[in-house]
Parts: sequence; structure tokens; C-alpha cells
Amino acid sequence: MFAKAKCKLCGQSVRFALRHLNQKHPEVLDDKDVVKLKMENIMKKYFA
Repeated sequence: MFAKAKCKLCGQSVRFALRHLNQKHPEVLDDKDVVKLKMENIMKKYFA
């Protein structure tokens, strides 16, 4: 079973991290530095 992650930006519990970032925080994915990060680092940076 997949657990939900809590977004550090807005506090919502989400199951699909990239979809949440794409829909709720598109400015994060527009940043060139974030695009270069691996999924593991994105989870550490934006989700608890």
C-alpha cells in the first residue's frame, strides 16, 4: 500500500507527488534546478 506524503508547500496529503506539483505548484516545476533533481531529492525537498 502506498502512503500519502505531506506537501511542505501547502500542507496537503497527496498520493501522487509529481501530479500535485504540476497542478498546484507549477512554478516549482518551471524552475530549471528542480528539473535536474532526481525524484528522491524532489520528495525530500518538497514532501514530508
